[in-house]
Amino acid sequence: MASPSLKLPVIQNWSCHNCGGCCREHLIEITEDEKRRIEKQGWTQKDGIPMGRPVIRKIGPGRYRLAHKDDNSCVFLDDRGLCRIHAKFGEGQKPLACQVYPYAFHPRGDRITTSLRFSCPSVVQNAGTNLEEQRPELEELCSHVIAGRRTETEPPAVHGSELLSWADVNQFLEALDTCIQDNSVNFAVRLLRILEWMNLVEQSKFATIQGTRLTDYLQLLLDASCQAQPDDDLPVLRPSRIARILFRQLAAQLARHDTDQLARGGLRTRLRLLCTALRFSSALGYVPDLAEPTSVVTAFGELPQHPATFEQLEVRHEGRQPAIDGLFERYFRVKIQGVHFCGVAGYGLTIVDGFRSLALMYPVTMWLARWRAARRGNKNIQLVDAEAALATVDHNFNYSPALGTRSAKNRIRQLAKMNQITALCGWYSL
Repeated sequence: MASPSLKLPVIQNWSCHNCGGCCREHLIEITEDEKRRIEKQGWTQKDGIPMGRPVIRKIGPGRYRLAHKDDNSCVFLDDRGLCRIHAKFGEGQKPLACQVYPYAFHPRGDRITTSLRFSCPSVVQNAGTNLEEQRPELEELCSHVIAGRRTETEPPAVHGSELLSWADVNQFLEALDTCIQDNSVNFAVRLLRILEWMNLVEQSKFATIQGTRLTDYLQLLLDASCQAQPDDDLPVLRPSRIARILFRQLAAQLARHDTDQLARGGLRTRLRLLCTALRFSSALGYVPDLAEPTSVVTAFGELPQHPATFEQLEVRHEGRQPAIDGLFERYFRVKIQGVHFCGVAGYGLTIVDGFRSLALMYPVTMWLARWRAARRGNKNIQLVDAEAALATVDHNFNYSPALGTRSAKNRIRQLAKMNQITALCGWYSL
């Protein structure tokens, strides 16, 4: 059987710039075969591995991951920010997870589609070679990822138990992509338009809305949403108190990084995390210290040590500008084209709930960008603030187990039911 064709994002560049962030911020789980292969490589102190330092840690029955050093970096990361396995044995001898990052391959009907993780600063900055020029290498990498795996998966539900074929789901994805790239209005307006027609989609039954009828249906929704928000005059309503609490809880989870040091932490570490969660819920006083990932500090610079209060993050920060809109347009299009927000790549969420979850990445990123600006004593958000914030929060988007729990999914539905996702998107766009 022929391998499925590979679909690439049309607007994304990437090359590795050796910041070493992925080797510090990610805990790499390996297979039994990879464990045996690494053990046979015979690593010693002469290779730069500290004496007595294990290279693999057991994390459960039949589960293993690469060990880390005291500075949180992978035991195989050298002083130049390069992988020792790669340097000594070649890239193909690294764990597959290390080879794949920052790419993600997901089924999309009769093809495999490619997404990227914006936790890599080079992805956020769109730095490197266009992906189409890397097609042969990506096709080979994808073949290793899907080897022996079932690539024919059920499409995500539209909402509830409403199912469509992959051909019709692709119509939904293309309609989302079309609306996201409509730069006749600012990005927040585009989000509000889609969130509005998602509310209508949630009320529809699709047993007879398929094929050409679905095409007409989607066009009617797009036309109606454009009439509801015809220009750049975005109505801004302050989110409710409950919505802001739920939102800050989400922001705290997205900004959190479970490093090796945190994974080995004891009772004191757990108490500190609990105190941080309580402070985010109460929003009293200063925002707890949000330690940015090493890769973010390397790429975007270290922030001044000026504390910021929760109150400071609720005032207008001048966050709308074409460059920031362009960043979010690229981010959302890559996630939509890669089906990296629902279904098997998005905690099993429906298209409607998955897009709402993706939409919340906009106000969370802008909230953290406000925090960065406030740390500089500034009310004007710069592009670098949005880039650094997005690189921070996308680390966990659709990867953190905490965000895939029932309570996390219910939080999205509760915010949508209260019509507060639109309020959050509007409020934090300023």
